[in-house]
Amino acid sequence: MTDVVAYRGPDDEGFAVWGNLVGSECLPSAKTSFHLRGANQCQGSPDLGRVSVALGHRRLSILDLSPKGRQPMSSADGRLWIVFNGEIYNYVELRAELEDLGHRFVTGSDTEVILAAFTQWKDACLSRFNGMWAFAIYDTYENVLFVSRDRFGVKPLYFACDKDTFAFSSEIKQLRAAGYGDGNAQRRAVANFLQYGTVNADRETLFSQISQLLPGEKLHWRIPAGTNAIQISRYYTPFFNTEMRPNGTRSLQHYRQEFATLLEDAVRLRLRSDVAIGSCLSGGLDSSSIVAMAKRLLCAQNVRDKQKTFTSCFEDPRFDEWRFAFLVAAATGVDAYQVFPKMEQLWEEIDDLAWHQEEPFGSTSIYAQWNVMRFARDTGLKVLLDGQGADEVMAGYHCYIPAFLCSLAHVQPFDAIKKARQLWETGVLAEASAAVGRSIPSAIGKFVKRRLLSSSKWASSVSALINPEYRGYRPIAASSFQHLLYQDVFGSLQALLRYEDRNSMAFSIEARTPYLDYRVVECFLQMPGSYKMRDGWTKPFTREAMAGLLPDPVRFRSDKKGFETPQSVWCQNNLRPIKELLLTADNTLGTWVDRRALRQWLDNLSYVGSAHSAIWRMLSVHVWMKRFRLG
Repeated sequence: MTDVVAYRGPDDEGFAVWGNLVGSECLPSAKTSFHLRGANQCQGSPDLGRVSVALGHRRLSILDLSPKGRQPMSSADGRLWIVFNGEIYNYVELRAELEDLGHRFVTGSDTEVILAAFTQWKDACLSRFNGMWAFAIYDTYENVLFVSRDRFGVKPLYFACDKDTFAFSSEIKQLRAAGYGDGNAQRRAVANFLQYGTVNADRETLFSQISQLLPGEKLHWRIPAGTNAIQISRYYTPFFNTEMRPNGTRSLQHYRQEFATLLEDAVRLRLRSDVAIGSCLSGGLDSSSIVAMAKRLLCAQNVRDKQKTFTSCFEDPRFDEWRFAFLVAAATGVDAYQVFPKMEQLWEEIDDLAWHQEEPFGSTSIYAQWNVMRFARDTGLKVLLDGQGADEVMAGYHCYIPAFLCSLAHVQPFDAIKKARQLWETGVLAEASAAVGRSIPSAIGKFVKRRLLSSSKWASSVSALINPEYRGYRPIAASSFQHLLYQDVFGSLQALLRYEDRNSMAFSIEARTPYLDYRVVECFLQMPGSYKMRDGWTKPFTREAMAGLLPDPVRFRSDKKGFETPQSVWCQNNLRPIKELLLTADNTLGTWVDRRALRQWLDNLSYVGSAHSAIWRMLSVHVWMKRFRLG
C-alpha cells in the first residue's frame, strides 16, 4: 500500500505493527511489534490477541528534515501513534501554547504538535488547527483509531471496510492493492459524471465499495471490529449568511480590513517550510495576488532566494495568459518559468495521467496543471502556493453573476439594476455572457426557471446518449446565491482539490492554498451577498487589497480563465482518432451510453464547437476504465 504511492513521499518510509501478522509478505518481520526502516528500535505494545493493526507512511520531508520527523510517530508515553498527510500551518503557535501546559517536544515537526494537541484536547483539537490534513491516530490503550480530514477536503482520505477489517489511505489505488473493492465502477456515479461533470461531491467514489471521508468529518473505529465499530460524524459545519442585504452588524469597511489582514496572514503561515517554496502563476487575479503578497512577506523576512513561479502557456493567444503573468513577474522580480502543454504529449501521457488522477476528470486543464507541477519538480521545488478555492469562496466565476443579480433583485430590485449596469460598464458582464454561452438576461431567466439548479452549467448533448436507466439524476439545486457558494465550497470545489492533490503529489510537490485558510473562508461565508460584487467587479476585496502590489492591467482584468487549454481546438484537430477510439468494439462506454446513438451523434459531428466537454468526459471515462481494468 505504501509502495504504490512512493511518489507521495520519496524521502522516507515507516511502519508500525501490533499483533500477530504471520504470513504477511509486505512486512520485514512477521512478529515485529514496531519497525521503522532506518532506525534500530523496537517497542512493546498491548496484547491484542488475534487483533492486528498496521500503520504505514511515506514521507515528503517539509518540516524538520531530520530522522526525528519520521512517521509513524508516537507520543512521548508511547500510547498514541500517528500517520499524517498535510501541514498544520499554525503549529508554532500551538506548540508554544502546549509547552505552557506542560508538554515537551523533541522534534521541530507539526506531526508531534498534533499528537500533543490530541493528548491535551482529544477531538476538540481539530478546531484549533489551521491547515490541510488527513491523519489517523491509534490509541493503543483504548484500541481506538481516530481519523480526520481537514475542513474543506484539501487532503484526501479514502476507506473501505467489511465486518472484520477497516483500511484507509491517501489514494484509492492503495486500497485496491490491498484487495478492497470489487473491481467494478460505481455505475450511477459514472453516469452522473458523464452527464454533468460532477465528481468527488459525496461519500461515494467512482470505484464500487470504496468510500471517502468527507471534508470536515472525523471517524472512530473501535478495535476489534463489531456492531457499530465505525462511527462517522461531522466536526465542522460553518455558519453562512443567507442574506443578500447588510444586517448592520458589520460594515463594508470592516470586511475590507478583515480580508486584507486574513489573506496576508494566510500566506505568511503557508510560507513556513524548511525547504524552498514557489508559486503557480496563471496570470489571473488569485494566483497573481499570492505571488505579490509572498514576495512582500519574503522581503520582510530578509529571504534572499528568488521566488520561482510557473505558468502554463499556449501559442494560441485566445488561451494564453503569459502577457499578464509577465507583468506580475516583472513587477515582483520573481524567476518566472513557462511550460507549453501539447495535445501530442497528452496522448502519450494520458494513461499515466489517468493512473495518478484515479477518477475521470472533466477537462484537459488538468494536463496543463500536470505540466506545471512537473516543471516545478524539475527545478528542485517541493512546495507551491496556489490560488485554488478563491473563485468558489469569493464568487469569482462568471457563471455566478446571474445567480447574484437574481437573488439581489428579489430583495433590492433597483440595486440589482444598478449593479448590472456597473458590471456592464467594466466589461465583466460581456465577458460573463461569453463564458456562460448566452446573454445574461437569458441566463437569469434560466436561473429563475430552474431555481439555481447546479447541474445547468454541466448539461450537454451527451445526456441524450445516456442509457435510460441512468438518466434523470440531477445534482441538488441551490436556493439562492449565498447557498450556491456554500454548496460549491463543499461540492464542485472538491473535484478541483482532487486534481491538484494528484497532480502535485505525482511529482512529490506539496500544494498549499491560502484562500482556503478557514478564517478567509468564514469571512466570506458570513458576509452579506451584496458585498461580494461591487462597483462593477467580481472579487472587489482582492482588487482593493492588491492596490500598489499588482499592476492595474492584472488587478482590473475583466476576463476569466485559469489553466484553460485549447481543448476545443485539440478535439477538433483530433476528431477522427477520437471518433475511432470512442466507437471501437472494446470501448467501455457501452454500460452507460447507447452505442447506436453515440455512433449517429459522432457521424453527424463535423465541427466540435461546444461539444468538446462531452467528448472529453467520454474519453476520460474510457481511458480510466481501461487503465484500472474496471468492469
